[in-house]
Amino acid sequence: MQPLSSSSDRLAGRTQRLDSPGVRIPPPVVYVAAFLISLALQARFPLPFLARPIALDLGGAIAALGALCIVTSIPTMLRGRGTLNTAGPSAALVVSSPYRFSRNPMYLGLTLLYAGVAVMLGVVWALLFVIPLVIYTQVRVIMPEERYLQRAFGDDYRAYCSRVRRWL
Repeated sequence: MQPLSSSSDRLAGRTQRLDSPGVRIPPPVVYVAAFLISLALQARFPLPFLARPIALDLGGAIAALGALCIVTSIPTMLRGRGTLNTAGPSAALVVSSPYRFSRNPMYLGLTLLYAGVAVMLGVVWALLFVIPLVIYTQVRVIMPEERYLQRAFGDDYRAYCSRVRRWL
């Protein structure tokens, strides 16, 4: 027979299972919104950019690198029992494949993809939003995730942080 647990024990267990970074707006939503706003600004207040062939080649290379980061990170995260849900808990600390080089390869990939598409399409306004998007991602997404991962994985996460950089 299993001993009965107190209500505080049950509450503590529930709190631990429900602990998460608590990031409610997924970063891709923020990046898409910023890009749509930049398209409207570019249409209303056009800013000149690179010659089309150069923009296509340069932007294509940047976007391809971003897409590569994303498509290698997602399956690694899922295989490692991590989560793609920024508002939910993670079952494991994922440190393999692209996570050996960057603690945030999906956000790095998203930023590169965003910048690459902006260059390809000549949307200068979108390029002006890159730094604010990186700051937003750092402060509103990565920092809460890091606090959560420290709570959830303690010394293992701190050791991982000491050997792998946040972005690159």
